[in-house]
Amino acid sequence: MPSSRAPLLAGLAAAFLLGLAAPGARAQGTAAAPREIIVATAPVNSPLGRWGNAFVERLKADQPVSEAITAGALPNVALLQSGRVAIGLVSLDVAAAAWGGTSPMAPGMKFDHLRALAPVAPAAVLRFVVPAGSGIATASGLADKRVAVATDDALTEPMLTALGIKATLRRLPLTEVAKQFADKKIDAVAVTGLEPFALPAQQPAVTFGLTVAEIARVAGVIPGVAAAAVPLPPAPPAPADPAAPVDPAAAPAALTPAPQPLPPSAGMWTWLVATDALPEEVARRATQIAVGEAVALAEAAGFEASPALDPLTNRALPFHRGAAAAWAAHGVTVPPDQVR
Repeated sequence: MPSSRAPLLAGLAAAFLLGLAAPGARAQGTAAAPREIIVATAPVNSPLGRWGNAFVERLKADQPVSEAITAGALPNVALLQSGRVAIGLVSLDVAAAAWGGTSPMAPGMKFDHLRALAPVAPAAVLRFVVPAGSGIATASGLADKRVAVATDDALTEPMLTALGIKATLRRLPLTEVAKQFADKKIDAVAVTGLEPFALPAQQPAVTFGLTVAEIARVAGVIPGVAAAAVPLPPAPPAPADPAAPVDPAAAPAALTPAPQPLPPSAGMWTWLVATDALPEEVARRATQIAVGEAVALAEAAGFEASPALDPLTNRALPFHRGAAAAWAAHGVTVPPDQVR
């Protein structure tokens, strides 16, 4: 059966919650396997949306699957809890809030049908950009500095707080950062998006992330945080065809060095999450695809290669039994008390 890509509005997810069954009515294994698995993904042409589409194409080789294109993690947790979808892409901070009963989709309701399968990719990666020669080289150097953050940035402040770093945060569009640096109104900019970020060539800058120790410290406070690759600016264009005629009067073109990879920084990860009613075999297969074909899925989505997928960074949700079986096949033992 061919896959469909039916859009679902985020607002519908909240309405779905009104029809939730009573607790215990959907215990795992009591429902028959659905005729079609619905996977809630992300906006079209977003990196996570492309990953979700590539994942669905692989999963449907085993059984009927359709893709529900949504606004992202918030509606997806509601759709999973309601049973309207079987699998969805959810960032672990959103999952932790839903599990704990603090989701803005339904405050006070614990989304206890959610089960973790596998990490997918960072939903955001924290790094800082400072002018060259500023003397700031680490996150600790931002103490008492003026740090610009994007207007929708929800990651930088809690991470700095977890590290005990007090800085003055100024929310503004990242398009205004270059002028703010030129006018000496800010000392640094925090960037969390998955798109590469660079200042104009006339403003030499240095980019750095969090250290291994800082990532571990933040991960101990914020569920879903783990090491993630820092997105790189695009490589410079290829040199001109050496066989092409050369104008002897023309000045030689300046060579732009290729961007050098940075050590991983801290990222808020998106996971593949299932409902507890998903049959174990389907959960195992979905997890196997996410883990075993991680490189191909990342390429399809346009992600930077991230550190090896580590399921034990999940402290937000219990694992699905089928997922635990898939991880065991990859040599990773999920503690029994984390499996439901």
